[in-house]
Amino acid sequence: MGLQTLIEKYPEQFARYAEKVLDSYFGNIFVTWRNERILYVNARMAASVRMTKEELTGMTLEQLREKKLWLRSVSREMYDGKKSPFNAYNVSKYGDELFTHIEPICDEKGEVIMSAQFSIPKRMLAEFSDYITQEKSSFRNYKDIADYLEARKEASEVIISNSPAARLAFDDARYLSSMDSTVLLCGETGTGKDVLANYIYHNSKRASQPFVPVNCSAIPAELVESEFFGYERGAFTGARSSGKPGLFEMADHGTLFLDEVGELPPAMQAKLLRVLETGEVMRVGGTRIVKTDVRLIAATNRDLRRMAAEGRFREDLYYRLNVMPLFLPPLRERREDILPLAELFLAKNNRKYGLSRALTQEMRRGLLAYGWPGNIRELRNVIERYAISGRMDIQSPAAAAPAVPAGAGREPEMAEETPLHEACARFEQAYIQKALDACGGSVSKAARRLGIHRSLLYKKLKKSEPVVQ
Repeated sequence: MGLQTLIEKYPEQFARYAEKVLDSYFGNIFVTWRNERILYVNARMAASVRMTKEELTGMTLEQLREKKLWLRSVSREMYDGKKSPFNAYNVSKYGDELFTHIEPICDEKGEVIMSAQFSIPKRMLAEFSDYITQEKSSFRNYKDIADYLEARKEASEVIISNSPAARLAFDDARYLSSMDSTVLLCGETGTGKDVLANYIYHNSKRASQPFVPVNCSAIPAELVESEFFGYERGAFTGARSSGKPGLFEMADHGTLFLDEVGELPPAMQAKLLRVLETGEVMRVGGTRIVKTDVRLIAATNRDLRRMAAEGRFREDLYYRLNVMPLFLPPLRERREDILPLAELFLAKNNRKYGLSRALTQEMRRGLLAYGWPGNIRELRNVIERYAISGRMDIQSPAAAAPAVPAGAGREPEMAEETPLHEACARFEQAYIQKALDACGGSVSKAARRLGIHRSLLYKKLKKSEPVVQ
């Protein structure tokens, strides 16, 4: 429905609500007739110069300019020659910095008869910038949650425990599922701690309630408190006008999974301990205590006991998390599970890509002989690459080391006396760079290609950066 139709059909309502719509605009609106008088200003424009709408619209442009309310007259500049839209920087009499866009409005003959100015204060733009930063951070967190939910969907697929070590871990997990205590999952990167967390959740009495996973290393330190506990309206610059619930509120009556809990900042560790002991949270900027009922599952690939002894992790929080520890063994200690997992991943990728790949006896021997430093995540990645390319990216059983992907170039040259740790580090750096090149510089894609989490890849990239002397 066009404006003309609205005016004709609802003349009284249109006049009444049109002004409310314009007054609700977040910036300043200033409309003039020719170079003579003011036709309309919205409420924010009037307030910015300490006047009423009625006072302003009763003035001519000449009277307005005599008051010198702004450093420059943008409308005069347009009427004096600039008939095309343009942007301008201005300062009000009261010190407000404004970014203004002005649009000329022409009649049928192309003559400028009106102008419409839209101004936004600099402080408001700064708030928008902070808000965008907050939203980007939230998006990264939501992406991590999506990753976990994908793992949750596949959880039932990858629970293969033919080996004694894996069977023991899943037997313990099955027992702990029936309890409601805090669980600490320990194990190397890529061993499937997220899968085990989902397994415990799905078999617990809270299975019908929310499951909220969060990667502690993916949240910027300055946003950790607001993400965990939420915030009230206006708690800080860029905060949503409606406020936001935190992770504990979102997981109320359900399960909160804290992956990479060892990465939490020290200040947050103290606040987390208090919540775990009392179940009470208070939003940032809030005054009301909210009682929550949350079961916590934490996971780490770090030695929290050693970190606590070295003062890098709160000892009291470590003991609070370590109520029921559960160790997930690395894949090299689960040899009986390697081939069943490989067959499972291959069958999935055959369905996904419409293929019919199979593992040869030589490939099977290579899979069993390889050390799998990236654990199950690396195995999944290797199998997917094989399904797509038809090439298994591991060497013969005698070498038991990753092969350089086809077309990736030569390995870095090193002297015979190069120490082993330096040689390994240089090879890893070159291998990571080749993966990044193959993925067009995308860290997320490269991490999937390498079979590691992107947070680990970020750390490796940061570690490999040259030090400026």
